[in-house]
Amino acid sequence: MKRQIAIILFIHSLTLSFGQNADIKNMVDSLKYLKPDTLDCSADLYWRIIAKEDKAIPYLINKLTDTSSTNIKSPCKKTNLNVGEISYAAMTEIAYFPMYLMTHIQFDVIHNGCWIFYDYFYKDENKKEFQKMVEDWYLKEKKNYKVKTISKKKLSDCQKKYKISKYYDWTK
Repeated sequence: MKRQIAIILFIHSLTLSFGQNADIKNMVDSLKYLKPDTLDCSADLYWRIIAKEDKAIPYLINKLTDTSSTNIKSPCKKTNLNVGEISYAAMTEIAYFPMYLMTHIQFDVIHNGCWIFYDYFYKDENKKEFQKMVEDWYLKEKKNYKVKTISKKKLSDCQKKYKISKYYDWTK
């Protein structure tokens, strides 16, 4: 009887842990339904995904090729951002991704307030290639990410609201 109870508890704990990951996946899958038109604190789903920390990164990487349109606007793009672009924004809120080391393309210019990386990234035909570079980088370098606590004075209002106090910095 004790053995059966132990097995049941073990199976239940597995269900809970898989359920948490399923929850993150469902949240990321729901990015296309974001209601607000900006990624400010009213973009609840976006910030709740970021609050999942590095556990969300694989799901966000998977969505980098999703060109489903959202309501989110950006001054650096003429049309609304798509799910892949929102996923990238969320990833960069969670962790540092050194663009040159991932892509081997120099993106060090800002033109009219917009990083020239966006000229590359906002083209849907580049999304698959970019996703592959990010995925390969992250799988290879994941062990070199270190958790950093964000100082209280540097926390944004959204980070405070959603209790986000960590950032994953790549160090090598």
